[in-house]
Amino acid sequence: MLSSRNGRRSVLFAAILLPICLLGCSSSEVPELGDVYGKVTLDGKPVAGLNILFTPETGRAAGGITDAEGSYELKYLEGYGGCKIGPAKVTFEWSPGVEASVSIPAKYMQEGSNVVVKAGSNELNFPLESK
Repeated sequence: MLSSRNGRRSVLFAAILLPICLLGCSSSEVPELGDVYGKVTLDGKPVAGLNILFTPETGRAAGGITDAEGSYELKYLEGYGGCKIGPAKVTFEWSPGVEASVSIPAKYMQEGSNVVVKAGSNELNFPLESK
């Protein structure tokens, strides 16, 4: 009986949470975005399958995944490319299910670096070094 009650609570929670999430992600609340793209390399070689995350001081993060050439393009929300304008912290992590092909130092993966996203087009390359 306990699991049935928990199941009903989960359904109720989802029924309440989903509309709130959808409202919170409405296009009327999308801030001014700058287009962000570039390449991620490690010791001069492209890094594929790496998530890149730009987290602003306030608001929603934007992310992308590097392709075989190490290129990425950020997405803010489905249908909205780019990142919120202003300062952001950039961090990396391996995509789920992707086996790390290279060892990227923790200073890039966890500590990250700081950038400023401007209006318009932003080419931000990340030439990472293993040493």
